[in-house]
Amino acid sequence: MIYPPTQQHGTDGEQLTMRLSMPVLRSVIETIGILPAESGGPCGGNEGEEDITQFHFDESSRNSAVTYSPDYEFLNKLFKEQWNPRGIRLRGFLHSHPGSMSRPSVGDEVYAERILRAIPDLEVLWLPIINTVPDTGRFQLTPWAAVRTGNGVEIRRACLQIASEEDKHAEGFVPIGASRFRFDTPLDVLVIEDVTEVVPGLRPVAAVAENSTDAQKVPELARVPKIRIDRGQTFARVQSAYDLEHMRSARIIAIGAGGSASWLEEHSRAGGEQFVLIDPDVVSETNLATQQTYRRDIGRPKVDCIAERIRDINPLARTVPIQKPLDDLTDEEIRHLLFDSIDGREATLTIICGLTDSFVAQARVNRLALQFGIPSLCGQVYREGRGLEVTFTHPEVTPACNRCILSSRYRYYLEQGQENDVTSDGTPIFATSRLNAIKGFIALAIIHHGSEHPRWGHLLKRIGNRNLIQVRMDPDFSRTMGMTVFDRVFQGADQERLLFDETVWLPQAQECPDTGYPPCPDCGGTGNLLDALGKFDDTRKEPF
Repeated sequence: MIYPPTQQHGTDGEQLTMRLSMPVLRSVIETIGILPAESGGPCGGNEGEEDITQFHFDESSRNSAVTYSPDYEFLNKLFKEQWNPRGIRLRGFLHSHPGSMSRPSVGDEVYAERILRAIPDLEVLWLPIINTVPDTGRFQLTPWAAVRTGNGVEIRRACLQIASEEDKHAEGFVPIGASRFRFDTPLDVLVIEDVTEVVPGLRPVAAVAENSTDAQKVPELARVPKIRIDRGQTFARVQSAYDLEHMRSARIIAIGAGGSASWLEEHSRAGGEQFVLIDPDVVSETNLATQQTYRRDIGRPKVDCIAERIRDINPLARTVPIQKPLDDLTDEEIRHLLFDSIDGREATLTIICGLTDSFVAQARVNRLALQFGIPSLCGQVYREGRGLEVTFTHPEVTPACNRCILSSRYRYYLEQGQENDVTSDGTPIFATSRLNAIKGFIALAIIHHGSEHPRWGHLLKRIGNRNLIQVRMDPDFSRTMGMTVFDRVFQGADQERLLFDETVWLPQAQECPDTGYPPCPDCGGTGNLLDALGKFDDTRKEPF
């Protein structure tokens, strides 16, 4: 439910209008809106433009039930290293107040005066106040502004507009349930009774309230534990297991969200907080026995289900679910997903992951990794789960791209026009789990590469060019799969102590005349994957 303005605010006829983009509104709801007061973060917009298009949730702020104190050191670094170079200017701070208190406090006014004094060319500092779902049973945003006057700073009421998104909604309506209204409509206060109308993936963390009477009065989403999300507590037992800052600043682009579902969830348990999920499929009943899916999800997009579970593990995670085939996305759209901020969260490293049984999609993942100079990680389950395969690339470490590694498969599928007829039929769920585990370790090596972490920081360098990993999950693998690699590797070994579930790490070289092959059509076979940076006019066109 959204209320139109009841009156105009300002002084001397001046109308103060705060223009907020829909992505920012969704991000504010997903963070400030679903947490008990107080929390907050800065908002910004492009130089010379009016709309607020950026928001960063201040996770490391100091908070109590009645105060929000920003992490100035971190935010100054954010502005200096990320916002300012991209032409993004600070426009204000959004933060929540307890209960139904919807006016800036005296402390807020003092804080605003300090900011305006420090930024002389900033005429208006927006100070919208949020009343949250856990505190009030609904989301409310009341627009306020701090304005320079001859006597210092004055706090004034303003109105709010949701900025137009013509490209996304041709009809010009804000899509908030039954309360549809046109973009750019002035609002005195924004009240949303059911925030799932704006952010459909939100679900209650737990049905807990302070007493049963209150629980009956507030919407289901509001019945969450009355505790603040404490990231330090969530990851208290794994502080030394990973470099958590590296984990949270690394972005996973997952092409395929079926068998990889448990890996994606486990990556969030390891501290990962940035996910782009691309898959056109919905959950079917047959998926229940082969993937980490649940009966309640049947008929729902797989990407939405995984995004929801990731946020249930860590509500601070940023998830972008895209229910489309990979080839529905242009290279430019992929570039934005790889490198642009997600709700104010920048990525210091992006890994593109081929996690689908579509050969065409897997092949494009390789070209995208080369086109944008980023690491890739791909995984496959062999027929009936009798074996597993992982390939990966890293521009600083591996001379061979995925096509070099799998050239025989490319010839089989592309030159002979064959299709992939291998499905998950007959595959034990434990084979999928085993594949996800080894993908997790490779991802840790890639993310921590070059860091000072004692376990993971130098692992990728030790792996080196051994970027084809195979696991046999069947004692009769050589006979059932017709592959003799394990026989060769373990020739002369004590066979009494070998049976199955062994892993081999196979060195790979680029395909070129020096290695006895024609130059790889994808990477060129130079041994430096960065030589292929930007070489493709369109990665959707398959080069032969």
